[in-house]
Amino acid sequence: NEKIDTFMILKKEIFCCLFTLCCVIPVWGQQHKSVIPYREVGNKMIIEMLVDGETRPFIFDTGGQTAITGELGKELGSQVRDSLVVTDINGKQAIYPRVAIASLMTADRNVHLVNVPAMLLGEPSPFECFGADGLIGSDLLQHFIVEIDGKSKTITLMTAENPSTVSLRKMLPFAVDGVMPILTLQAGLKNNFLALFDTGCPNFLSLKKNDYEVLEEQVAFQEIATGLGGSFIGIAGMTEGDTLHRVEFPVLSVGGTRFNHVGSETSAAPYSLLGVKLLNYGKVTIDYPRRRFYFEAYESQNDLKDKYHVLGLQIKDGDLIVASVWDEMKDVVTVGDRVTRINGKPVKKYDFCESIVNGVPELKEKKKTKLTIQTKNGEKVIIYEKK
Repeated sequence: NEKIDTFMILKKEIFCCLFTLCCVIPVWGQQHKSVIPYREVGNKMIIEMLVDGETRPFIFDTGGQTAITGELGKELGSQVRDSLVVTDINGKQAIYPRVAIASLMTADRNVHLVNVPAMLLGEPSPFECFGADGLIGSDLLQHFIVEIDGKSKTITLMTAENPSTVSLRKMLPFAVDGVMPILTLQAGLKNNFLALFDTGCPNFLSLKKNDYEVLEEQVAFQEIATGLGGSFIGIAGMTEGDTLHRVEFPVLSVGGTRFNHVGSETSAAPYSLLGVKLLNYGKVTIDYPRRRFYFEAYESQNDLKDKYHVLGLQIKDGDLIVASVWDEMKDVVTVGDRVTRINGKPVKKYDFCESIVNGVPELKEKKKTKLTIQTKNGEKVIIYEKK
């Protein structure tokens, strides 16, 4: 559990930091491109890259910064060039070394980068559950035009001699200085807020708490539920659980595309996040040098109305535990309570990585599942279903 939480915090907390190392980009006389297939593992986009000529899996994450695992760093004999001070989700600081990847190439060898700056993570790898040796972030993509097609599951990387041919009517400019695709989204008619397009976020929208407070005053959404979330592991320690809010936007616009009934939960990320599920509704093109984001929707309007569980569950030390509690369940169970039976059968020990990648099988078999939960006041039996 600590490995994955640390990974999520790294991704969301370091994106605003800049490299002092130099990433050398080859110069061609004509536009070159590489089409990179991706596969989905635990809601992460996994691509293959050649590191010093050897194929390695990487997480493709527009909300992150390029990094390699400590294990890969050892294999490559990477020498530390400098360091990076990172502030985690708890406001605590940690220092991470930075190295350079001598040669990083797309699998078709059409794009080749040398002396690529990368943060060196600790061991064991926070990417272990995803079978990845590193992360490709927006800092690496800043000289390219990137097309992401969720239907064909491909990422097309192009040198940026010429601008994208997508209509400017489908374009949103970057709203903040830097290389990250941070955009202005519109909630309703007048309520704007910033969101980072983050392919590492598994949801459609995750709402920053400060944005929640501002948009609540503007009556931009409807409050669906309040809850309490479990503890979070930061890179420098643990924080206590926090109050969560689940909301629904009647209308949310991404450029010229309208989304109705958009659900979101609050988080402690530095920005609100427009996540990977946007790719279910259209193709994304990011022209990094020109700081332009394009969204080519399959439909002009989309209805995202959904149902939600009143409990959040996760694996900790092999046990299935309560990770978040919403509304009417607050007086029944608490964060940290352990599930002992599912549909009357004793639960087994679960592998954390397997649960991240494939979920808990017993919770996917039926729409309604009977859970027996051990609480401080004895066993409670509840029905686990979306409402």
